[in-house]
Amino acid sequence: MKKLLIIAALFVCGLGAQAQEKLYEVKSGKITMEMDMMGQTMVQEVYFDDYGAKQATVMNMQGQKTRQITQDGSNIMIDDAAKTATKMPAMGMMGGGGEQRINWSNLDEKTIKKNKIQEAGEETVAGKTCKVYKYKVMMMGQAVSATACVYKGIVLKSSTSTDFGEMGQKATKIEENITIDPSMFTIPEGVKVQEMDMSMFGGGF
Repeated sequence: MKKLLIIAALFVCGLGAQAQEKLYEVKSGKITMEMDMMGQTMVQEVYFDDYGAKQATVMNMQGQKTRQITQDGSNIMIDDAAKTATKMPAMGMMGGGGEQRINWSNLDEKTIKKNKIQEAGEETVAGKTCKVYKYKVMMMGQAVSATACVYKGIVLKSSTSTDFGEMGQKATKIEENITIDPSMFTIPEGVKVQEMDMSMFGGGF
């Protein structure tokens, strides 16, 4: 189960990237998500502020709760209860980025061409009308097909097929322009960050 949680963390934290650019058209918010991890459902709560520059993902799977942020180009998975933190590669998928995050609020011709982005109609997710995009994304050195349902720059539903199996997530609720505690985006004082041993994945990362 721990390995499954780590795989989820590697893919999820596309929505955990701290960036200088404006990613969303909403200043702050909380998104409740459900993620299908190869037949198991994981509940996530995604928090963001400063139009997406600050983001954190809280994951709960079989009673194990972790909080994930991105700092200095790496994902940090924090267990607030145990007061531990683990650093791993930043390879998020939720935001539609893989190895390079896509800014859905500001699509340029270079990004559209590189990722072969195509509009594919509209879909309602969590009560919001989203634009649907089909595209290709580089992930672990491979190009994979993906779909994203985007609302005001925010991916509310996504799916992709990987070597680990089918990955998909969907928002069940979104709260816009709410106050987020700044501590959500930081590592607690006194918590030592350890490097993740990626050998359990056979060096695939």
